[in-house]
Amino acid sequence: MDSGRKEYTFFWFIENYSYCWHEIGEKLVSPPFTADGLEGTAWNLQLYPRGVSEAFNGVISLYLERSASDEGPENTSLKYELSFLKADGSPRFSIEFNHVFQRGVRREWYTCLKIDQMLLGKRGNFLPEDILTVRCKIWKGEGNIHKVAPICARTRIGIEKISFLHVVENFSSLEPNQKHTIKIQSHSKNECFALSSLYITHDLLLGGETVVEITPSDSNHILAKQKMFLLGSGNVIACGNIDNRFDVVRKDIRKQPLMRQVILNKKSEYLLDGKLSLLCECVFSTGVEFEKIEGTEHNICTADIKLWKVYKTAEKMSAHPSISEDMKALYVNQSLTDVELITKTKSFPAHKIVLCARSPVFKAMLTNEMKEKNTTCIQVDDLGDDVVQQLLLFLYSDTVENLEWEIATQLYYAADKYQVGKLKELCSPFLVESLTPTNAGELLLLADTHSDSDLKKVVEDFILEHDQQVFGSEEWEMLMETNPLLFMKTMHLKYKRRKLK
Repeated sequence: MDSGRKEYTFFWFIENYSYCWHEIGEKLVSPPFTADGLEGTAWNLQLYPRGVSEAFNGVISLYLERSASDEGPENTSLKYELSFLKADGSPRFSIEFNHVFQRGVRREWYTCLKIDQMLLGKRGNFLPEDILTVRCKIWKGEGNIHKVAPICARTRIGIEKISFLHVVENFSSLEPNQKHTIKIQSHSKNECFALSSLYITHDLLLGGETVVEITPSDSNHILAKQKMFLLGSGNVIACGNIDNRFDVVRKDIRKQPLMRQVILNKKSEYLLDGKLSLLCECVFSTGVEFEKIEGTEHNICTADIKLWKVYKTAEKMSAHPSISEDMKALYVNQSLTDVELITKTKSFPAHKIVLCARSPVFKAMLTNEMKEKNTTCIQVDDLGDDVVQQLLLFLYSDTVENLEWEIATQLYYAADKYQVGKLKELCSPFLVESLTPTNAGELLLLADTHSDSDLKKVVEDFILEHDQQVFGSEEWEMLMETNPLLFMKTMHLKYKRRKLK
């Protein structure tokens, strides 16, 4: 017969912990766990990131709860210990209890671990790579310790990072309470993720201010961090940086004031053609992304858990910036730039090595015996400012933001000219999805000019499906005057296909 003390250990790893969205009194619950020898009982941990109540405001609360529907006896007696583990695997603020649990009854432990102690000064001790590790030991019996089946569970707080350009035409003439709003698309889904609105609160003569307001489409998504940058003529100026992750009582940071008077005082620098360009970087907490029991490992002691965490490489790497994020920061901060792209009205600092790596045309310009080789400027007079800005954003980050028809058609042209194939393939589906009877002729001409047979075929099919609307539009008539052969062939295609049926 087995004798001695049987010890069961449950490790709960909470990733992206600083993005917990919980208010005072709201809890985060671990995946349920059990083990052979616990008489069919099932358990979970309950963590209150900002305190269980106003009385414990600012103090993290941790509970052990028995399931109300497990198959164990009505009452079960056990001893247990709850701990937060530091980065080196050692426990902090451990405490032992001896209780008789009824089904569905929790036992509580109010820690003396303060929120600001964990999240601010000693964050590296408790949140290495923003992962909080909680340990629960349960044991039965006395005598020699027999460790049984440590259980490891993981909960990940979902986050979504969104970067976008908010461009406001005629910024200086914006009227009080007149909102300029754009939609922000989700990186992970083809839908509106949030709205960005810029407006003046009231009459400036009465002391109004300009506000940028970010409103998530899903009310369960919480804005946790926000940075804003003004894109001026050749420079980027930080104009806002707010973060509510470390607040004991979490502030609402969806509204951020903008330095309107500073901008108006430097119109020539920040309002090119009267247009304000604002780069926003936001991080949202999106709730629990996933939670699961990851496995049971036999004969693992506390020290071994450090090694177990180290080898969770793929999951831990997700907490760090990707190369695209670092490259984008290089573009935004414009440090160590050594070349400029010059439009008719503006210059855009960049890095030769990035241009060469991303475009064979730029590489030829900067490495072969061409006039650009020994210069720090490349003329791009045929591209608009917004197009160059989006082109560079893509070269550095593999993403484009807030595409509109006019920008997308010019980006397609630029992608073909500089042989950036991925950007061209990214623009094509957007243009196809945006097809209408009034712009079909324009896209047909674009596809034909760039010898894109696949795109041209899609546009032709759309035109023949909506032939009366397309052929009767003013836009088609105007384009026919400049490209009569192409458009007559397309109209004739309708009759050729009819004969083949």
